[in-house]
Amino acid sequence: MRWSRRKSASRARADLLRRLELLGRFEMDPPGSGIDSTEVIQTSIAPFTGYVDDPKALAEMLSGAVEGERSGFATYGASCLIVELAGSDFRTADSLAVLDAAIMFKRERGLPSARLKGYEWKRWLEVNGPDTW
Repeated sequence: MRWSRRKSASRARADLLRRLELLGRFEMDPPGSGIDSTEVIQTSIAPFTGYVDDPKALAEMLSGAVEGERSGFATYGASCLIVELAGSDFRTADSLAVLDAAIMFKRERGLPSARLKGYEWKRWLEVNGPDTW
């Protein structure tokens, strides 16, 4: 099952960003977000499971969708979705661009490095080295 292309491009992008933002807000603070995990799975993960066999296409689609996104939560959600469906070791230019943007989102919010997931911290260290947070 692929992401539906029947909607107009702008409506489809707005819907995609809404789904990714929901996932990003939930992943940032599961208990504090007030978002039900079942809703997250049904709305923000399940519709994309068709990409499990083509994670490169998923990363490319999500990278393009979140380009210029302002809240940061949709970008963070996109990063989480890529990891959820492709694994934390999946690495393409698009997946790394989304991951780097998601890490910067956390950094710009003033979160301590301890709030990074293990794979996020590993990527931060690869790009920036230790003692740079």
